[in-house]
Amino acid sequence: MASLSKIIDVHSHPILGAGDGAPRTEDHRLPDWSVEGTLAYMDEYGISACVLSSLVSADNATGQKARDIARRANETLAEIVSAHPSRLGAVATLPALDPDGSLAEVSYALDTLKLDGIATWTSHNDTYLGEPQFDPWLEELNRRSATLFIHPVTTKAGSTLLMGLHDSVVEFMFETTRMIINMVVTGSKKRFSQIKMISTHGGGTIPYVVSRIQTLEHTFGVGPGRLPLSPEEIRDGMASFYYDLTAATSEEQLFAILKLVPVSQLLMGLDFPLMPKSSFAPAIADVGRHPGFSEAALRSISYENAFRLFPALAKRIG
Repeated sequence: MASLSKIIDVHSHPILGAGDGAPRTEDHRLPDWSVEGTLAYMDEYGISACVLSSLVSADNATGQKARDIARRANETLAEIVSAHPSRLGAVATLPALDPDGSLAEVSYALDTLKLDGIATWTSHNDTYLGEPQFDPWLEELNRRSATLFIHPVTTKAGSTLLMGLHDSVVEFMFETTRMIINMVVTGSKKRFSQIKMISTHGGGTIPYVVSRIQTLEHTFGVGPGRLPLSPEEIRDGMASFYYDLTAATSEEQLFAILKLVPVSQLLMGLDFPLMPKSSFAPAIADVGRHPGFSEAALRSISYENAFRLFPALAKRIG
């Protein structure tokens, strides 16, 4: 069996504290987290470096409070990275509903703190990426050819449909699916094509429903403000994302994903500390033994693709 080596894990979450604005519920407490624990897990599973994306949600607040949450989180991330520059990278959070605040934070995070990219949610205050209110900071990220890590968050409507399950069990998959579709049919993904957008969890359900979307969108048309796209344009838009393989490494999942995107757009993600540690070794093994991956493909998935998206991290690793 082939194996992965020098893995860059692009999906790793620091838990920064009770004041970080991260969503919490009474029945689901976030796990303990520490830099030392992260480095230990990396050593145990052969992870060369992790890209940290905070669970903070500056959009749980408004105005200056939202800006303060984002700034505090990003400065904390920068401190963590500066202490372990060859092992850790980080992507910054934004007060995404505040265009001016987001533009200021993009500049501060990327130019002053030298973070490795930007992270955001699939939706903010129940509005999905792709809507024009997010255009100002997406335009700036496009100008910079920045990397954008997009993580699902459950909308208010979605929270009523959980059936007693935690959001991450099912709903996150559909939130990612809705975000990708909205980015494509609003034209936002094509307009901001210089942004290297990472869709988490193997693209949600997109790899399995793309042909249905192609057929029915073309058959029934789209609503106001949406583009009448051909089936080929629909597929091309969905295939323009990068896909991290967090909880998406079974043979069936990988087969579907590879029908949509090439190996050059796949990234490793393990979702520490939110996924159980018992899932890490099997996920790595799943990718290593997949019959569709050559040694060159495994190098791409392990680290080469991530190096292209996070060149400063690649340089620090050497």
